[in-house]
This record gives sequence, structure tokens and C-alpha cells, in this order.
Amino acid sequence: MARAPIFVDLTELTNYPVRTGIQRVEREILRRWPGPRALVPCRFDTEKLEFRTLPDAAAEILTGNGTHSVEEDRERLLTHRQKGSRISARDLKAGLHNPEVFYDSRRAEAYSILCRGDDAAVSWLVYDFLAYLRPQDYAPRATHYLMHYLHALREIPRTAFISEATRRDYICRVIRDVSRAGPAIPLGGDGVATPQQTFAPEKRMFTYIGTIEPRKNVADILAAFEMLWRQHIDVGLTVIGRMDGRSTREPAILERLATESRFRYLGHASDDTVRQTLQQTRATLFVSSTEGFGIPPWESLAAGIPVIASANLPSLDLLPEGGRVILDEISPKAIASAVLQLLDDQVAERLWGEAARLRIPTWDEFVQRLASWLHGID
Repeated sequence: MARAPIFVDLTELTNYPVRTGIQRVEREILRRWPGPRALVPCRFDTEKLEFRTLPDAAAEILTGNGTHSVEEDRERLLTHRQKGSRISARDLKAGLHNPEVFYDSRRAEAYSILCRGDDAAVSWLVYDFLAYLRPQDYAPRATHYLMHYLHALREIPRTAFISEATRRDYICRVIRDVSRAGPAIPLGGDGVATPQQTFAPEKRMFTYIGTIEPRKNVADILAAFEMLWRQHIDVGLTVIGRMDGRSTREPAILERLATESRFRYLGHASDDTVRQTLQQTRATLFVSSTEGFGIPPWESLAAGIPVIASANLPSLDLLPEGGRVILDEISPKAIASAVLQLLDDQVAERLWGEAARLRIPTWDEFVQRLASWLHGID
């Protein structure tokens, strides 16, 4: 007799199919799911107030190779989102997994209803609590809208986390019951599939990959390189990532740098473009004030490329020392000083050697551990 499937709730991903952050995690789960129970994508229909399966065609779009833009994928998904069949509460209670963060009070209430009683095998993957712990980094009233998610989370019987830091916050700030906290499962570092890189002195470009939003301190990175260029330092900078609407400092600097030959702003870029950029990169920069994990430096080190990073990133705290310059202070001056360190070939070569020796988990390992936990093995 076939075992009941595990339904995976991809409501937000099908609404806005970007390829970074949480959405990358969801796509990797879809691509790499090992079984033995089938994984069936679904979405919450806010009009009918029910969970509905997604057709195979939707999963194929979500696991595609990234040749389509976000808007093109949204259009392609529209017709498929309306298809699929209603999932009964009995089937959902046998296995429903949510790897998303969401705002919808109706969806939160649906989860709360499912979890009332003792027999629901409902589980969530939890990323962080930054919106509650550092509301100044988010849009006004974002925390208010996210409270629906937090209230539902308190009713979810099974929770896993992407870092020990998030697991600790859950225990200390949300549930205050260690028995309710599942494992912390580190994310994979090989999502961009960049081959292991090697040091070459002619590489003089530094790269930032990630969204441009206030807490990422991209304006400080840009200001640091402006300082270096005024000093006639031969160094390049590439910035990859979409602009968040709350970013007020960066647009003016980007406009000022539009004619700077040593600078490139690529906006949202395909995985191929990211790979090509990393192959020309001396080191990456990631100086965020706070993160739930911090996957860009994780992926950089997985490719053997050193990182200039802020302190206390949960991802880097999982690793032994090496391959990185850690900044205790985030400022243009501190960033420029770290760049100058890495422009020294001897220093750079040492850091490249250290990065190459680090062992970064893969996405296959992440999904295998998640699947084992969902099956009750871990």
C-alpha cells in the first residue's frame, strides 16, 4: 500500500517566484526531494479558504533552470495555480509542511485549525525572527502583519530551523519549551553550482550578492570603494541584487557611479551570470547588520572564494576559522581597510587556501536531513 504523501505549501513562491532567500530553499526542496513519501506541492486558496494541490506543470516551472524572468514565471504559473484539487483536512493532518513566511491571517488560521488536537503531522521550517527582534530593519507595521504567522507558529507541533541562533530564539522568545523545538538544519552552499575556484593575482574585482536593503549596508560598501577609487586604487566592484523599496541611500550612489568603469550594478541576475561573476572575483562582501542565516558568504566559501563579512552571521558561526576577514565595525573605512588587506597577494592567497579547506554542507545534504526529519527518522 502506497504511503500518504507529504504536502508542501508553496503559496508565496507561486505568487512571486523569485530565486533568492526563502524561495531558493523551496526550489531546492522540490528539486532534490529523496522520498520515500511523495512530496506534493500545494497552495492555500484565500478565496475558498482551502489547500489545493498544484499540477505537475507548476512544479516544472518552479524547478526550471532560471532562463525566464520572475515576471515571465508569474505569468506562466497563473493558469496552473487555478488548477489542482482540494486537499481534505484528513490528508493534510497526515503530512503538511510549510517552508515559507507569510502575512495572510486566513492562512494562519487554517494552520491553527488543522493543528488543534493531537494527531496533526503538520510541520514548519523556520528561518528567523528578525522582523520581531529588529523591527527597525523592516517596513512600517511589518511586524504587525507578521503576528499572524507567529501566533500560528505557536500551534505547530513540529518545527525545524535553519540555524541554531533561530532555534534558540524560538525556545527563548516564542515557545519557552525546548521539547517543542526540532533540529537546526544548515542550508546548502552549492546552489549556484560554481566549480571550486583558484586564486589568481590578476583577479582584482570584489562582489556583493544579495538584496539591496538598509540592513545589508550596501551603501557603506559603495562608499568604501569610492574612497579607494579616489586614492587611485586599482580595484573593481560588482553588485548583484534587486533594489528594495526601503533603500534610500543606495539609489543616489548608484546614479553617481553610473559612469564609473570599475563598477557594475547588475540588478537581479541569472545563476549563469552569478557563476561568471564569481569566476572573476577576488573576494565577496557581505556586511549585513543582522541575518537569519547569511547564505551569500556561505556559497562564496563553498566555491573557495574568501569573504569580507560582518560579525555574528549564523552561517559563518557554524564554520571553523579561515577564509574570511570579519568586521566588528561596519563602516566605509572598515570595509575599505579589509579590501586593501585582500589586495595584498600573499594575504589573499592565504585566505583562498583557508577557504578551500572549509567543508560546506550541500543542498542534497540539507534536503536529505529535512526529509529524514519529516519522515520521523531524525
